[in-house]
This record gives sequence, structure tokens and C-alpha cells, in this order.
Amino acid sequence: MKPFCGTDSLKPDVISLRQALFLATGAGITICGILLMVAILRVDGFSVLEWVLLGLFVPLFGQIAFGFTIALWGFLILLAGGDRYQVMRTLPEPPAAGPVGATAIVLPVFNEDPDRTFRGLESMFRSVEATGAGGAFDFFVLSDSNDPDRWVEEETEWLRLCVKCQGFGRIFYRKRRVSLHGKSGNVADFCRRWGKRYQYLLVLDADSVMSGETILRLARVMDANPRAGIVQTSPQIVRGKSVLQRFVQFATRLVGPLFAAGSNFWHLGGGNYWGHNAIIRLKPFIEQCVLPEIPGHTAAARHILSHDTVEAALMHQAGYQVWFAYQEEGSYEEGPPNLTESLKRDRRWCQGNLQHFWFLFAPGTPFTNRIHIFFGLMAYLTAPLLVFFIGLSSWDSHVKQRFAVYVAEPWVPVSGVWTSGVLLALTLTLLFLPKLLGFLHLLPRTKEFGGVTRALLSTVLETLLSVLLAPVLLFFYTKFVVLTLLGLRVTWKTQNRDESSIPFGEALRTFGAPTLCGLAAGAAALVWSPTLLPWLSPVLAGLVLAIPTAMITSSEAVGGWLRKLGLLLIPEEASVPPVLRDLDCPAGEDAMAVSGVMQVAISPEVNALHSSLLRRSRARARHKADHLAGLRKRLIEEGPQGLARRELSALLWDAEAVELLHRDIWLSAEQDLHPWWRHALRHYNENTIRLDRRDFQGL
Repeated sequence: MKPFCGTDSLKPDVISLRQALFLATGAGITICGILLMVAILRVDGFSVLEWVLLGLFVPLFGQIAFGFTIALWGFLILLAGGDRYQVMRTLPEPPAAGPVGATAIVLPVFNEDPDRTFRGLESMFRSVEATGAGGAFDFFVLSDSNDPDRWVEEETEWLRLCVKCQGFGRIFYRKRRVSLHGKSGNVADFCRRWGKRYQYLLVLDADSVMSGETILRLARVMDANPRAGIVQTSPQIVRGKSVLQRFVQFATRLVGPLFAAGSNFWHLGGGNYWGHNAIIRLKPFIEQCVLPEIPGHTAAARHILSHDTVEAALMHQAGYQVWFAYQEEGSYEEGPPNLTESLKRDRRWCQGNLQHFWFLFAPGTPFTNRIHIFFGLMAYLTAPLLVFFIGLSSWDSHVKQRFAVYVAEPWVPVSGVWTSGVLLALTLTLLFLPKLLGFLHLLPRTKEFGGVTRALLSTVLETLLSVLLAPVLLFFYTKFVVLTLLGLRVTWKTQNRDESSIPFGEALRTFGAPTLCGLAAGAAALVWSPTLLPWLSPVLAGLVLAIPTAMITSSEAVGGWLRKLGLLLIPEEASVPPVLRDLDCPAGEDAMAVSGVMQVAISPEVNALHSSLLRRSRARARHKADHLAGLRKRLIEEGPQGLARRELSALLWDAEAVELLHRDIWLSAEQDLHPWWRHALRHYNENTIRLDRRDFQGL
């Protein structure tokens, strides 16, 4: 295999040929399915209803066909030993030494667990330092947290980390006063303030972890390829405890490599951006990737929720390439702990992807990015289309069956039955063959997955869980699309990354609706068209079992039991990478959670730290001073629960008010303090405050 010298050596003919092969394969399979469907429907002539069914069938079957096409080409590429045109292959082996471009590693957070966030940051910082090129990388925690306790905890964890790692001047913390436009606005604010100091920007999520070697290689590949605008890694999902997390992380190892290789096969330098675990060339990003507004009645409605796909299109439109470093190891993230949290995330993604409709036909959008946008739209639009298709085809079947009984003739000719069987077999092949191909790809490495037998059992279990979860996702995706089209927007909320268990009451409230829909649809089929029940049973079973499925998949106990049995194992569990170690708080350290407001009000160290990070205004309006004095008085007399979150934040944003609060707490008579403060002072005096003064001995 000839080496890939650089992204500039990629010829347009190669891109055109690969896209033609990809489109021809997917279109060919789609046409076969359409011809079979036409043969079924035309047995007794086309009715208006059947023309509608055919119109729905085309995009639904096309989505399956092109998904299979991506996995098929990916399997063939991996079977041949890998793709020559991989951006990471432009680096020599071993990589050349020498300086690399200045890189800012940014970690946007929003009310995340500070302990887990900064443990991950510490692990990455030490890993980068171990490469010997740490001086080229600076770390930024960009906070949009609106929880006062989280805000103060982030500051103390930042200072602790800087002292522990001697990271002053290398690790920075910034709390944004106005949280405009969520994560994309947070990153844009960073670019405006500090972007000119750096060549590259590496964006992370709060649960992202990347090894120092991977970070260094990404920076070097940007140095080696001036036309590379974004290089997106394929983050592996790790550290799963619940059944759902273990299911997802095994699924990404089973079929993920096929889809990743197949995606790179057809788009090459016209890839997509996922918003995290990717490195970006900052100058064109700042100049060309300013997000436009879409039509809407309010400022929030005009803001693009899923910014990453649009930014990739804008970068590509500006003449830069977007590459997918899908075989680069050392890039990790964590998955949602349960089905409820996964659906909350999907609701945001659904709204964001549907917003991309405005860019599907926008002038100047590159062809590959139009395909990415279209696939993103269809990922959610197929759900309501499939619901309509199932409902209309069931009604069509019921009408034909009644007519056949009335005229005392067979309902469907033998030729129609045979054609239906062929179409069903083709559909099942397209859906499940990628899992078999994924298992074949795993065979040389099955030892890392528990051995051949356990890997095979894990594949079967993953397939069964996929079948069981698919109808539940079908129900909720349909609901999300309808709510989005009705104009009901979602907001950026903190993700639950820890609490996995779903109690029965919550499961009943969340998944009771799909259960009732499944029971109602099953009863209707039993009464009106019993012959349909075997065909509808996979969908109905998933809906009816939605509640127990949600509860079982959220269980860490069952997840631990599966791990003991050696099922749904991944290589990172057999051999934990160094960068993933020590991310959990040691047992006993988190026994007592201490309020951030309590720390800033009582601890002199935390009070001084927080005050020093605030901007002091030269002039203070009298009405503002009076308002803050009133808030301090209420806080002392009523405790933190007496103030709204916005009032606490207003108090914490004023350096003088924070210092006066600390003075007032310590100078007030005990009877003038709310019991909450008296209890807090006792804890502090007993040295149970979480912030240990020993952490500051190096200052």
C-alpha cells in the first residue's frame, strides 16, 4: 500500500470514484427493494393508499440500504488491511520530534460534577506532560454553571489541581457571566478572547478523556496538513456500569469500526464534526465558522442547537478539509447511565438535526455535507414515517383481508407471498448482517472481549437488546419530531452522568405511554386482523415491555453481573489505559458533600479565592449596594434556601459583597444566625470542611 503523503495529495478523481461507488451500491440496493415492493402492491392493482405506502417505503428502505452500504464498504476496507487515505497516515512512523503548534484544550462545563471533571483534566494534563511536549498545550475550563454551589466547587477544584500539578499559567478557569447560546456560545466567547494566541483548538465534553499521545499526534497532523481544518476522532465509550452503558459501549466496538471505516471511505476530507474530541484549526474557524441564524420568532429559536454539523460545512465551504481519524486510539467518553437520560439527549439532538433542514439546500454547501445533513435529518424523520407506514399498511392489509373473505378467494396470490418473503429476507439481511460482519472483524481480537464464546454471546445479547429497544426509540423519536414541528423547544440542561437506577414510579411515568400504545395496538390487531400479529409482534413486544426494559437496562447490579459473566466486555476493561485510571473518587472521600456557598462564606481560603477571580467595578450604584446588603441579610437570617438561585448568583458575582458576607458570618452572634449556618460553622470548626488547607501549602 502506497503511503498517504498528505491531504494535498488527495486527488478529486479518488473522491469522485468513491462517492460514485457508495451511491451506486446504496441506490442499487434501494432500487431492488422498491421493485420488490412494487411487485407486491401491484398484485391486485394500485390504489391511492398503496401509492402512499410506496412513497413512504422509498425513504425508509433507502435509509436501511445506505446504512448497510456504509457498513459493507467499511468491512471490505478493514478486510483489505485498512484505508490508504487516512489522515493519521500522513504522519511518519515513528512520529518526528520537534515543536508543535500552540494548542488550547477547552473543557466547557455546565453544572457538572467538579470532582469527576477535574480528575479527568488532571489525568489528561499529566498524560500530555509525559509526552515531553506539554509546553505547547494549555487547558481551559469554561464554566457556564448557574448553580452557585457548583460554581464555587469548580473554583476550589481548579486551584487544587493547579497546586497539585504546578499548573499555574497552563491550566485556566473562566466563569462566563452571561451564558448565551450554550456550549457553542461558550466556545465562541473563548475564541473571541483568547483564540489569536493559539493555532489549534481541541474541544472536549465534560466526560471526555484523551491520552497525551493522541493529543500530540492530532496537533502534529494539523502541522503536517495545512488544509486540514478539523480532525475528528472516534471517541470510544468506556467506564460503563449500567446494562445500557455496557450495551452501548460493546455495540460501538462491534459495528462502530465498520461504520467508521465506511464513512471515511466515501467522504474522505469532507467529513463531519461531532462537537467534541476533535482538533480545529483556529484561524479559519474564527473567520469562517460564525454560526448564522435560522428563521424563528425568538432569539432562542433562531439559534442553531446542533452547531457542529454546520461548523463542519462552513469549514469545508471555506476550502479546508474535515477528516475522520477513526482508527486513532486514546479518545474516550462516557455514555448516558439509563434510557431516560439517553432520550433527553436524543430530544436535543432531534431538534438540532431538524434545524439543519435550512442548510440542506443552502447555496455553497458542499455535496458531502448535504449528505451528512440529510442522514442526520432522516435519523429522526424515519420514526414518524415508519409509524405511518406500519399504520397504513396494517389498514391496507385489513381491508384486503375483509374483501378476500367477502368474495371467498385467497387474500394474496402465491407470487405475492413469495415476493413478500424475499423483501422481508432482504430487509432482515440489511439490518442484521452488519452485526455478523462486526463479529467477524472482532475474531482476531476476541481475547480482549472475553474469548470467542463470550464475544459471540455478547453479540447475540446486543442484537436482542437492540430489537427490544428499537420500538421504544421509535415511539419517542416520533414524539420528539412532532413536538419540534409544533415549536416546543428544549433547553440546554445538565446531563445526569452518575445516577443510573430508574425507580418503578419514574419508569411508569416515562414509559407508560409506549406500553399503553403497544397494548392498544396489539388488541386492535387481534380484533381486526389477527394475521398481522406475528408480523407486528417484534414492535409490540418492545413497546409492551418498555417499563421493565428501562428498569433493567438502568441497573448497575445487572451490569456488574454481566461483567462477572464476561459478557459485553470491551478491551479497556481487560487492560485499563493509564489515562482512564483514577477517575473515580476513592471510597470515603466523598462521604460528606459540602455546599459551595458554605465554603465561600465560611472558609477564608475559598472566600479569598472566589473574590480574586471576580472583576471589581470601580463605581457602585447606591441601589445595587442596598440590594446586595439586603440579600446578605436574608442569606444570614434565612440560610441559602431562603434565596433563589438567581439571587445567590447575584451575590456571588460581587467581590465586595462576598467579602462582607464572610465578615458578617464570623462576627454575627450565634442567635442571629440561621440554624443552617450554625450547623455549617460547627462542621468547619471540626475540620470536616471538604477544602483541606494542606492543599494550599505550596502557595
